[in-house]
Amino acid sequence: MDLISLDGLDITELPMPPQGVLAVVHACARNEMDATRISELVTQVPSLSAELLRLSNTAYFGFSGEVTSIARAVTLIGHRVLRNIALCIAMKATLKPDQLPAFPVAEFWEAALRRGVCARILAAEAAQDKEAGFTVGLLQDFGLLVMFYLNPKLTNEWSRLSELTPETRYDLEQQLFNTTHDRVGLQLAQAWSLPEDFTIAMGYHHRGTPAEIDKSSVELCKLARCADWMSAVFTSDNRREAVKQSRSLLLDYYGISSEQSNELMAQVAEGMNEAAGAFRFDLGEQVDYEDLIGEANLHLVEENLSFQQMNWHLEHTLKERDKIASELNKELDLAREVQRSLLPGESDQLEGVAGLNVSAKVVSGDFYDFYKLRNGKVAFCIADVSGKGMNAALLMAKASSLFHCLGKSIHDPSKLLAMLNREILETSIHGMFVTMLAGIFDPVSRVVKIANAGHLPAILMRGSTFDSEYPAMAPPLGVIPETRFPLDELRLTSNMHLYLYTDGLLEAKVNGEQRLEREGLLQLFSRYSDIPPAMRLLHIVTDIRSSGGRVDDDMTILLLKG
Repeated sequence: MDLISLDGLDITELPMPPQGVLAVVHACARNEMDATRISELVTQVPSLSAELLRLSNTAYFGFSGEVTSIARAVTLIGHRVLRNIALCIAMKATLKPDQLPAFPVAEFWEAALRRGVCARILAAEAAQDKEAGFTVGLLQDFGLLVMFYLNPKLTNEWSRLSELTPETRYDLEQQLFNTTHDRVGLQLAQAWSLPEDFTIAMGYHHRGTPAEIDKSSVELCKLARCADWMSAVFTSDNRREAVKQSRSLLLDYYGISSEQSNELMAQVAEGMNEAAGAFRFDLGEQVDYEDLIGEANLHLVEENLSFQQMNWHLEHTLKERDKIASELNKELDLAREVQRSLLPGESDQLEGVAGLNVSAKVVSGDFYDFYKLRNGKVAFCIADVSGKGMNAALLMAKASSLFHCLGKSIHDPSKLLAMLNREILETSIHGMFVTMLAGIFDPVSRVVKIANAGHLPAILMRGSTFDSEYPAMAPPLGVIPETRFPLDELRLTSNMHLYLYTDGLLEAKVNGEQRLEREGLLQLFSRYSDIPPAMRLLHIVTDIRSSGGRVDDDMTILLLKG
């Protein structure tokens, strides 16, 4: 579905708040405007005049005596409250039900009113401006209404969104609309030059507030955030989480205890009816907070009745788990011993050749091998199986066995890899493959012939200095049938060392989260270039493991010394 957002959209193409009402909002924010001039502006907007007089005579504001003139209403209410009233009227008039024919506009404004009432109650408790709190609560999600206006095909998602907690709803908005109501609300408030404190609250009641904003705007953001969660207690399908998060925020922000929180929440239903009467909102029947808590407690009793049964099932399950874990550990120990038997043992050691394997798990997907052929030459390889765990270990065992068996009769690394490729393609699990670097070393002529099937480059060091490397020129084994594996040839003269390794060394974390990478590995090759091969590999791996990082992959390394 093609989504429409405010990015690149001309704000003037959207429905606008009534300009006359907005003019009153802006005038109330200017110090040079007195009550007389503001009264004149109000009288120029008949709908606002009528609404202001009606509100002034409701119990919501509690003025004594009948208010019969706009001038008296403005004087009694004050510029700041008038600004808030005008802003509420302006925003509610921006998108009328006939502009969203399939959308339940009344439900949206009922949810908005509940947030406004929660914010007003909380502001009164926290000794803050309760009318500003009400206005912010009423308007903080206005961006969502505009998002539905721009994307009417998503109207059916309202019922799902309205039952979620604020956090979950926010994430779903991002998925559905590729934006969120606070970002849209911020754009609209800035475009319409709404008061800065309300603009900040509309745009940052979910996100952290900018560092440079004033304290009053920060407090409004806190009110809006708390009101969102308090309101969710009455509407969310996860009421327990809503209560928990509401209490946590109220305690963190205002030092309000759980008992005090319950007292505030108990005022919401009555506050909704009062505010709806004053601002002429259509409301459904309001659920009393005590009834909600009673329902939650009933569920808790039902859950407690089955606690003993659940406890018995848990104990039984834990025993079964321990039994299976014990059997699995025995199997893994056996698998580890089988793998170790496939690597060269102490009796297989050859002069000038050394290897080391360190597994990240109980079993490994890496391996190396070397053995002496009847003609005196040495066959060797290093390999890395895709994935980790048991599947990788089984494929490793197969590839290792094939190399050890076929390599004794096929002395050309290129032909040997071609044969292994065919065997692995025929029987391996789809999607799994093996990178392998195989070779033949002649101790007499010092000639090394290697073929590389998708493995990391072999690195040739001359003493402590990098000389050259031999990268792969063919894909891994088990990927493409009938692949050719080109041959490389080099001579290992005195003081030269050929290193073969797996990616676990490059990806090892050192010094916290920094990866070792190629340069770090070359530094280790250089640092230990003058000690015997087996001891050298042990020092390299020990340095990596003791550097304060972590190893997430198998580490395997093979060394041929000139």
